Amino acid sequence: MCTVTIEYSKNRKEIDALLSVMQKLGAIVTVSKDEEPQYNPEIVAKVERGREAYKHGECVKIAIEDLWK
Repeated sequence: MCTVTIEYSKNRKEIDALLSVMQKLGAIVTVSKDEEPQYNPEIVAKVERGREAYKHGECVKIAIEDLWK
């Protein structure tokens, strides 16, 4: 027996069609869904630090008209 993992996130109809073909070929199909997206922990920590800094007023506000000066 061989195990194949397919990661696919397009539309549900395409996934169902693929699974149907696999089952007709005699494959044992097991579907698992990731409950939570996989984010880089370093990026998550940076975002959280930025949110905390914003809550404490540790930020710089720039007017929209001054963005490209």
